[in-house]
Amino acid sequence: MGLSEFEKRRQQNIQRNQELFKKLNLDTLSSDFHRSIGETKNGVEKPKKRKTRKSTRKKKELRPEHPLRRSARLAGIKAESTDDNKLQEQLEKQRKEKEEEERLKSIRLSGDLMLTDVLNSKGKAGEDAKETLDRLSRLGKSFSMGDFFEAVKSRKQGSKQVKQLREEFDSMKLYERFHPNDIKLTSQRMTYVMFHPTVDRKIVMGGDTNGLMGIWSLEDDTEEDGPAITQFKFHGKNIPKLIVRPEMPGEVVSCSYDGSIRVLDIEKKISQSVVEFDDQWGDASGISDTNFIDKNVCYFTTLGGEFAQFDLREKSKIDRNALNVLRLHDKKIGGFAVNPSFNQQIATASLDRTMRIWDLRTVKESQWSEFENAKSPHCMGAYHSRLSVSIADWNLSNDVVCNSYDNTIRIFQLGNQITDDPGYIFKPKLEDSPEGLESIPINLKPTNTLKHNCQTGRWVSILKARWQQNSRDGVEKFVIGNMNRFFDVFDRDGTQLAHLGDDYMTSVPAVASFHRTENWIVGGNASGKVFLFS
Repeated sequence: MGLSEFEKRRQQNIQRNQELFKKLNLDTLSSDFHRSIGETKNGVEKPKKRKTRKSTRKKKELRPEHPLRRSARLAGIKAESTDDNKLQEQLEKQRKEKEEEERLKSIRLSGDLMLTDVLNSKGKAGEDAKETLDRLSRLGKSFSMGDFFEAVKSRKQGSKQVKQLREEFDSMKLYERFHPNDIKLTSQRMTYVMFHPTVDRKIVMGGDTNGLMGIWSLEDDTEEDGPAITQFKFHGKNIPKLIVRPEMPGEVVSCSYDGSIRVLDIEKKISQSVVEFDDQWGDASGISDTNFIDKNVCYFTTLGGEFAQFDLREKSKIDRNALNVLRLHDKKIGGFAVNPSFNQQIATASLDRTMRIWDLRTVKESQWSEFENAKSPHCMGAYHSRLSVSIADWNLSNDVVCNSYDNTIRIFQLGNQITDDPGYIFKPKLEDSPEGLESIPINLKPTNTLKHNCQTGRWVSILKARWQQNSRDGVEKFVIGNMNRFFDVFDRDGTQLAHLGDDYMTSVPAVASFHRTENWIVGGNASGKVFLFS
């Protein structure tokens, strides 16, 4: 069979290409190319072997250009006193002296102290200090409670409507005579601030983290000397509470984290030691709050969760051995309040995340096995929060307000649930008690819950809601600082009455307080400065 036409054409093309390769000498180039790339095995190039030369170079021994550093002590060489050594010794000595100075500042002062010994003399030395004390003495003699007791007697609950109160608060202004930056009541972060209960003049008192107390008499301000502020330091640590008893307007009671309670007699210019409280190991047990139930009998709580009471008429030294100490919590008590209608009942707020109400008439063995021989009063009820509770405060209408780090303010309207029965429990349990609190009845349910930013952090004092004690207008209301640099005022139903602020308020008024009867509000910030609305 002959070749097909297609096969003939293919053969012709092959022959033509071969003749073309011969003319271009491609066959020779192809063979040279194969020799240059070496032999391949299974399509993979076989690498060439390279001859290696052994290095005949000798390793160079490394020697340091300079002698290695050796310890003079190990070498037995006595150190020479050079200028650098002297400088280091001097700096170390200064550091130790500063630490010792700070330690001495925080030590609790014992016994009675004259105000001349504890007057903060910065800018008030010599004749200035004498003038300051004379002015303070005159101030003590001029204290008047005015018609305070009559105002309480004529008090009518709910005599003012919400609209009227809002208009009144809206008309209030920040104290204008001096810029807030110039009204420095304390030298460090303020931990408590209050008005003196007198109504004839405005007097503000505050304490700070270093144990310094400041007293500001607004009527004594002058343009030349500035705010009439007097400062004393007779505590070594944080002052969490100041009290002026209406029956003793010339005295200021203060407690401190250094474990002491003192009474400042302004007219006599003396600070008297009342209580020096230590724990069971003999170390100072910080006092976190204190309240008087009359002009002589006082309750106080501690950072360790303890409670005690004392009588100022006791002549002997008041210390742990002279007190009947009760265990209320196993952690810090941030604050407590006494029932104004029945002073044998108190409400406490603690770092253990509970707010509890106690009846002090019945005392029994404590439920905490880790505290040997501890005793506790009867617990009528409690509320368990997601985070720590900062304060509990009680008003004349039997309402308890507390605020917590879970960003809430809670109001408990107990009303007629208060009873004289020493074994009374408010209601059956609303929920199971958390682990470790099985003996505590978790039975309180808030009447009103308000959202409020209560997380202050490290550099701002803890926000605490406080009732106005005896409002002249008859409306139960409380004030609390706002992290957006305002004062917030609410009534017992949770209705907001005021949101006070000013362009000059450039920091958080973390500690805040009403005047006892008047609608005046004062607050203090982290640098000891004061904001006052009236």
